[in-house]
Amino acid sequence: MATEFHNLQELRHSASLANKVFIQRDYSEGTTCKFQTKFPSELESRIERTLFEDTVKTLNNYYTEAEKIGSQSYLEGCLACATAYLIFLCMETRYEKVLKKIAKYIQEQNEKIYAPRGLLITDPIGRGMRVIEISIYEDRGSSGSSSGSSSVSGSTAR
Repeated sequence: MATEFHNLQELRHSASLANKVFIQRDYSEGTTCKFQTKFPSELESRIERTLFEDTVKTLNNYYTEAEKIGSQSYLEGCLACATAYLIFLCMETRYEKVLKKIAKYIQEQNEKIYAPRGLLITDPIGRGMRVIEISIYEDRGSSGSSSGSSSVSGSTAR
């Protein structure tokens, strides 16, 4: 049975890290930023498959939105060239705005869905956009916690 936590602070203070799961990038459609939606077996007793898949699909949609090139991206590029890139000292790019939206979404998912189940998603930007890291926490009082790391798709924990 998964340990229940009520918020992120409680999770970080009263639990110990038991394991990490890494969701790898999906390069099947090229180099666009997209993560695999394969459900890791390590999470089976912690979270429903549909909740996990919805989170990853939403993140994939945000990254697609961030990388989309349109008139706004073109205008930003022109303004950057015209001002020797000084424009970026006083404005955020569309890409940066979407990255902030992603960080907010991950924070909300951690608070509402993942932390109460003893899980914590790390923003992929902190891992070089290579993986989504999900930390699995156990109650410090439980004796059945295991130490070590596992991964999805054959990568190793670092």
